[in-house]
Amino acid sequence: MAPTAFFGDAGGNRMMSPGLRRTLTVFVAAKTLAVTALLVGRQNHYNPNHAWNFHVYTDKDAGAWLAFINWDAQHYLKIALGGYPFPPDPTTAFYPMFPALVALGLHLGMGPIVSGLVIVTLASALAFILFTKLLPEEDNGSLWLFASFPTAFFLSVVYSEALFVAELLGLFWALRDPRRAGLALFCAILLPLTRGQGMWLALPLALALVFPGPLSRRSLTGAAIGYALGVCAYLAVYKWIYGDPFLGVTAQRIFVFNNAIENIVDLPRFFAFMLAPSPHFFDLTNSGFDKAMIVVSFAALAYGIRRSPDVFLGAAWACFALVPALMGEGGSYGRHALLAWMCFALAAGPSLPAQVLMPLVAAGFLLQAHLAWQFGGNNWVG
Repeated sequence: MAPTAFFGDAGGNRMMSPGLRRTLTVFVAAKTLAVTALLVGRQNHYNPNHAWNFHVYTDKDAGAWLAFINWDAQHYLKIALGGYPFPPDPTTAFYPMFPALVALGLHLGMGPIVSGLVIVTLASALAFILFTKLLPEEDNGSLWLFASFPTAFFLSVVYSEALFVAELLGLFWALRDPRRAGLALFCAILLPLTRGQGMWLALPLALALVFPGPLSRRSLTGAAIGYALGVCAYLAVYKWIYGDPFLGVTAQRIFVFNNAIENIVDLPRFFAFMLAPSPHFFDLTNSGFDKAMIVVSFAALAYGIRRSPDVFLGAAWACFALVPALMGEGGSYGRHALLAWMCFALAAGPSLPAQVLMPLVAAGFLLQAHLAWQFGGNNWVG
């Protein structure tokens, strides 16, 4: 099955292909739903009790734009405007690539919020295009399956999700062709600088180098070199700013749900967390929603892993599903699960019958609208 083509045909016709039209249709529909729900939440469901997360903009400063810059977004804007804080505080835990690009937008004359939204819009558009290029040409539903995930609206707010997803899909695509080894190296450099999940790709890359299957060894080698360079660059940033290359790792453990590598093998701790009653379904910690997403993500992994097109995607998928559930207190798992669901949609989406796929898409968009409404109103963060 050939991947989707976007432009032209055998006769040289350069008109927009059906594949690109379908991609743009899903992109516009998903953006419209997410942006509308975010703005309606800001207008009609605003909660003033979480003002502690206003590091740069207050509700009065931002107006309707607050819907796109709640919670983590303000940490990114804080770094873009003033650099990493000294002494360290919770902002120290955030990765440098996304705020660096926002800062670049500032130098080009854009305001901070506009710069952030331009980046996430361009990155999410690229992600949708790359996602479709990884699918069989005849597939019509897998992109809808990805776009409808309940927390996919984070691709429309000033968070690093859209950038990371575009980089990851770029790597998936680059690994399939030896002519894209340079792209594989470039994407692999950026991933550890953009989000913590980028650090988890060492094992998937090692497995793919041993069992490359349909992947290009040349591109895999480029990706492995790029990954090492990206990790070194991340450590160098913290060495340069704080004098301690591992301070970012320490900050993750202190400020982000007590995340620690050793927790991954502490299964009694994980089961105790899953069985503990949740005070509220959408709590910030011990959240019933996060626990529900863990169950969904694990079930999707169990169902679809055999359909993974290659070892790298399958191993990365397992990391994205398992590590954030096991290494901390499950906080924000619903948001992190977007990556695992993206892998599920790529691997299993093309084989799902319409009577299964369509209800999943409908239910996903309904829940996404509700979560975006809650987020826009400053009531909930994933």
